[in-house]
Amino acid sequence: MSTRVAEYYGQRTDALTPIHPIDIPHAGWGPEGSVPHCPFSGGNTCKKLKAKNEPVCSVRDQDGVLWISCSERLCSTKKDVPLCSHQKKILTMAAQHIFDGGIDPSDVCVKREESLRVSKGSAYHADFIITTRSGESSTSGPNRLVLEMQGGGETSDTGKITQRVRKWKNTTENERTNEQLRAETTANTLVTNAWRRQQEQFLIKGNIAMKTWKGLGIAFCVGTLLYDYLMERLESVNLPDLKDYNWTLALLAFKEDKSRPVEDGPIPLTIDEDRTLYTNYQTFVQALINQGQPTLEAFQGQFYSLENERIDIPF
Repeated sequence: MSTRVAEYYGQRTDALTPIHPIDIPHAGWGPEGSVPHCPFSGGNTCKKLKAKNEPVCSVRDQDGVLWISCSERLCSTKKDVPLCSHQKKILTMAAQHIFDGGIDPSDVCVKREESLRVSKGSAYHADFIITTRSGESSTSGPNRLVLEMQGGGETSDTGKITQRVRKWKNTTENERTNEQLRAETTANTLVTNAWRRQQEQFLIKGNIAMKTWKGLGIAFCVGTLLYDYLMERLESVNLPDLKDYNWTLALLAFKEDKSRPVEDGPIPLTIDEDRTLYTNYQTFVQALINQGQPTLEAFQGQFYSLENERIDIPF
């Protein structure tokens, strides 16, 4: 397996216009305010540059499928700064699939990083709470939801990607090309790790919404690789299709919009109409926890005592 850099500091690497390297902040580089802004989150500084990492926003797997590798790329949740045009587009697309296909962006209302109580002294934070200006929905689903964003996740051998970017940066300007930047690396997408983190969000944040008030729900915006990973594990479960009924959980997969021409700038995204799920929250959670199968052999056979003596124990 392998990956290629798909976006570098908000610029797709398969466009023709040469991409210019970005300096990584270093001691004496300047005040924090001089760190370049994130191309996808308005006035916030680039998260990766601030951490002194290369600003790789997304990669492609060996099949060319997009995997978002920065948590700010799909839709940043940072509070206290105005929503930028990119965030508005992503949130509008989500709202159109949750509330009304013809909803106007001005009628979509959100809270960001809203605190959700779990137990005394602890809290979770919803990426977004989303509703409409009227507080109503024209679909059969909830009119207010927890909205979570998980477009991708980490990769293995991140250092290999860094090496690739720095080799490209160190090439003389007249020899440096976008093709060098997007050359294959041995790093892999870690879909399993992303899903493990996401399960906790399903179980806890969804449960909070269900407990809070009748008619609330939860929706997840994920990448296509994460959506497929989940669906493969639930393929034997007949989850009810409740898109036209009383659904309480939605799963929306974002993909690269290949209907648009390759142009300078970021890779355009759209919701994959073949990868959406509207179902019942409780049924979905039950399907998650029912994946395990009885495994008798694990509980019998060869054991070792604490003195390293082999003990054969039948069931």
